[in-house]
Amino acid sequence: MTLPPAAGSSASRLQFVAGALSRLIERIADASLVARGLADAVDWQARAARVFHDRATVWAGDVSGLACMAETVRLDVMRARDRAAFAEALPGLPLTAEHR
Repeated sequence: MTLPPAAGSSASRLQFVAGALSRLIERIADASLVARGLADAVDWQARAARVFHDRATVWAGDVSGLACMAETVRLDVMRARDRAAFAEALPGLPLTAEHR
């Protein structure tokens, strides 16, 4: 993955960040599926296997939570990108907190 030029607009740099976050979210979701698969693949007969299953299930939940947090950040970045694009399109218009 190559970074956008430093001279690019704020909106284009934020778009790059949003795209990188999208790829990260996909990878986190894949990791969560793998973790759930590990938990489900264990024969639950032995005590150690039950403990492993329980821990893998908790880990999968934690990983899924990371995906949710990353999605929240991605949406915040996209809103910032939209504000930056608007500000770049109308440079004379001040953007105060009440306009956001």
